[in-house]
Amino acid sequence: MPRTRRTSAQIQQLLSDFRSSGQTRAAFCAARRLPVTTLDSYRRRAVQPPAGLVEIDLSRHLPVKTPPDLLAIVLANGRRIELTWPALPLAAESLAQLARCLEAD
Repeated sequence: MPRTRRTSAQIQQLLSDFRSSGQTRAAFCAARRLPVTTLDSYRRRAVQPPAGLVEIDLSRHLPVKTPPDLLAIVLANGRRIELTWPALPLAAESLAQLARCLEAD
């Protein structure tokens, strides 16, 4: 099967078509002569956060067992970032970048 380069818009349209089709991955891909692994790759990339800063809504993720003046962020790999509230304005610019660096280890 020849390789096809798709634009971002084409990939988004393909993913939208898949979600609205109601078909299984295999049926959808067979109808479009698309390898299932390609669709899976597009789907994985679509859920990854974009590069750059990531906005965090603190109202939805309030610390549960920490003092009220402490922000604790626990990453998926178990690492923990703790900041006191007065330090937050100073750390806001680099917090997302720091979290990505810690996740990479």
